[in-house]
Amino acid sequence: MVDATGIKYRIGLNEDDMTEDIREEFEENQRESLAALKFAGVLIGVPIIVGFTVSRILAEPFYEVAQRYNPQIFAVSEREKVEGAKLVHKHEMRLRMDAAIGRAPAISDLEMQMELRREALHLAEEFRAHNRTALLNLLSDSTTALTGFALLLRNSDGRGALFRTIGRLLSGFSDTAKAFLIIASTDILLGYHSEEGWTAAIHLLTGHYGLEVEEAPIYIFVAIVPVTMDAFFKLWIFQGLNRVNPAAAVTLRSMDRH
Repeated sequence: MVDATGIKYRIGLNEDDMTEDIREEFEENQRESLAALKFAGVLIGVPIIVGFTVSRILAEPFYEVAQRYNPQIFAVSEREKVEGAKLVHKHEMRLRMDAAIGRAPAISDLEMQMELRREALHLAEEFRAHNRTALLNLLSDSTTALTGFALLLRNSDGRGALFRTIGRLLSGFSDTAKAFLIIASTDILLGYHSEEGWTAAIHLLTGHYGLEVEEAPIYIFVAIVPVTMDAFFKLWIFQGLNRVNPAAAVTLRSMDRH
């Protein structure tokens, strides 16, 4: 009347079956983690190689030929002209100071004009090279990003294995470790001292791509975006994290209070 073996199997009282299930789950997780690691390598390596190939091997020779036929193709911008004028003026003051203290022979006005002209031409060439590099950076980074996005979008198996592996890795952290990671990342991105970091990052990014941005839009961006991100983060803490991991939410509030 009563199938004791079946009941034990269904509710998991058979120790051998439980051990076998644990072993199979471990092996499956191990295979999936290896697949995720391979996919992560492809996801990082292939876009970098494609971006480098397109920008440095294909585009750079084309730009060199174009610049040979049109030297003004990477013309000096107005901001670079102002910066160049300041550098030329500093160079003039340095030459006059060296002559005044006897570290260099006296220089005539004509020689000074010729020296400043050479310095200005040298700076203009540096600015044009920087503009060409900035355009190559834009082409390389956009190609890398599009290639990575395409790989992530098309390979659903690899994407799923990668996300599940990351989920298992994060689930292995204690509630205190999770709370610490959340507090550290949010303090870096959204803390009271993050304004300088955001401003410096924007200046580095715009300089990397050769973009000229006024200070006012940067200040407006820094005043709005981090505050909005902080509001969404707090909303996630009070709604999402409380539902997914209440213990981590409690630990986070306790740590943040101190």
